Amino acid sequence: LISLLVRCMMYGFGDDPNPYSESVDLLEELVIEYICELTKKAMEVGRSDRITVEDIIFLIRKDVRKYSRVKELLLMNEELRKARKAFDEVKYVSR
Repeated sequence: LISLLVRCMMYGFGDDPNPYSESVDLLEELVIEYICELTKKAMEVGRSDRITVEDIIFLIRKDVRKYSRVKELLLMNEELRKARKAFDEVKYVSR
């Protein structure tokens, strides 16, 4: 399912360029299990039938590393959104 991404991440973190398939499969299984558990918990704490970013932030709030990384990625996402908007406005005006 996500084995190609897992392979790339493993290599990026110092593993062999071609890690054992068993290692990739195990890591993929752990990632999927984690995502499923987090999703179930998010559905329980959320107020609707949709998962929000706030639900995820609430669930990871006590894990400093994950919380910091999520905040960093959300900030980066907002900066990219603003840059795209500014670029689109300049492109639109120059037509």
